[in-house]
Amino acid sequence: YEPPQEADPDSPEGFHLLDDPEEDKVDQIAELLGLKKVGWIFGHAPREDGFVLSAHEIILAAEFQLECAQGVEETPFVTVKVTVGDDGNTSVEAFQVSQQCMQMVAEEALEVGENPGFCVVNDTFSAIQEGKESKTVENNFFLAVVPITQHTSETFVNQFPKLNRDHDDRVPSKDELKRQLSKSGSSGWTFEDLLADFNLLIYITQFLDLGTDMPKICASIADRDVQLDDGYKLIIKSVAGLDGSY
Repeated sequence: YEPPQEADPDSPEGFHLLDDPEEDKVDQIAELLGLKKVGWIFGHAPREDGFVLSAHEIILAAEFQLECAQGVEETPFVTVKVTVGDDGNTSVEAFQVSQQCMQMVAEEALEVGENPGFCVVNDTFSAIQEGKESKTVENNFFLAVVPITQHTSETFVNQFPKLNRDHDDRVPSKDELKRQLSKSGSSGWTFEDLLADFNLLIYITQFLDLGTDMPKICASIADRDVQLDDGYKLIIKSVAGLDGSY
């Protein structure tokens, strides 16, 4: 899921997250599907060798890990960054910050300074490096690389237009809903297969009740042994402007 945001090259993080009126709805749909947040992903322009994450990104990663773990504990939450490699191809890397970093951020001991490659230690704290007090800590000291493996979901598809992409040619709409669900019955697709799209499910909450309808729909997606009621298929098809069998 991509929350609403604005690019801002002058800000430390390069973007501003905007208020998201869909946030509670997104969290509820995820919970109904048995999903939880396990990371955040961001893109940036190519950087000089050795400069992995900025101080602001380190602190933000620690805050997200603290939120996921509900304290300074082990967590699956990762930070994934995407950029252009030296060969011109997309480069994707994943990291976690250490529990020491999480502890320091929880106590507000780390700050952003003038050099983005270092975290500044708050004046009320002391950091000891190689036996000497230091007022800065190199960002890479806090980082652990997380290996990335290829994964194909056996439950979900990812075909429906993404929310909050203002510059995308495709946007969530009834026409896009029709385009996706019309594939049902061809190439091995079932109605439930095509419905099992996170962004599509968020979109149809405009027409179906989040408290009474969506739990039943999500249950049939999360567990294919739970049959989706024909009435819901008819309602969703009607919203999409589809006729015929499913």
